[in-house]
Amino acid sequence: MPRPRRSEDMIVQIARLRYEQRLPQTEIARMLEISEATVSRALKSALDMGFVEIQVAPKAFRDQLLERRLKLHMGLKLAVVVEDRPNPLHAVDTLGKAVARILEDVLKPGDVLGVSDGATVAAIAAATRKVSAADIDVVALVGGVGAPEHFSHSSDVCRRMASGLGARAWQLPVPAIVEEDATARVLHDTGTVKGVFNMMDRMAVAIVGVGAISANATVFREGFIESAKLEEIRAHGAVGTICARFFGSHGQPVGTEFDSRTMSISLEGLARVPLRIAAAVSPLKAEAIRAAVGGGLINAVATDAETAKALIAAQGA
Repeated sequence: MPRPRRSEDMIVQIARLRYEQRLPQTEIARMLEISEATVSRALKSALDMGFVEIQVAPKAFRDQLLERRLKLHMGLKLAVVVEDRPNPLHAVDTLGKAVARILEDVLKPGDVLGVSDGATVAAIAAATRKVSAADIDVVALVGGVGAPEHFSHSSDVCRRMASGLGARAWQLPVPAIVEEDATARVLHDTGTVKGVFNMMDRMAVAIVGVGAISANATVFREGFIESAKLEEIRAHGAVGTICARFFGSHGQPVGTEFDSRTMSISLEGLARVPLRIAAAVSPLKAEAIRAAVGGGLINAVATDAETAKALIAAQGA
């Protein structure tokens, strides 16, 4: 005989209280005025019925030795390193879950969390779940690059991060780079955009992607900056990009003709955030990550083992 819908609803409610809000069984029993035995049976039923799936926690896939070495050699506040996986997409997914769990510990009531665009930051957003800290705001640090509905678009990353955390979303409803200086000035002064930039000044934590100076960097790939400009920007000394801003081998801002038209947090503004996490996976980005850390733009790194080893080797370990 099929289980009554009401009974299924109760099972789902109990499972969500236990695994999403992480309440102990005794507390669930008290809240719902049922016995602990009933809670225990409901949780088993949730598993049997496929309402709950058990998987190995992301922490199990973290390389703690590499984390300690990377933190020491680069002088980081925090290092998150996940083991290499056969499929690179699996490494990004695992890293996203690992960083999402860390956010549960570091975010405090009233904090503002800033996020960029990019696949790795998007994976973190997809893995977030409601935190115990209340009154959290999530702010997009860069305008849109590419199609708005794409999973790595800054607006979508901001929205999903806020939704997962149970926070408020502050999206930046403008392109990452606009056509003219005058347009950028007008947009900066509009109420909505100005409010987003003001929110950036209150950040406690920032999670940003880091790009190398290559045709695969988002601003070049999506055509916001002509690929013909790539060598010119590199010739000016740029080794990496964060939030459509370029920096050199010592983390110093590298001026380009696009600066005044770029709608994103400045590198100087990023450097003032207490916890600044670079979320990036690829040994090809090692030079850019190293420069960002050396210049004080970043003080925490979340990456995979292969990239961590490249960073440590570059530090002369």
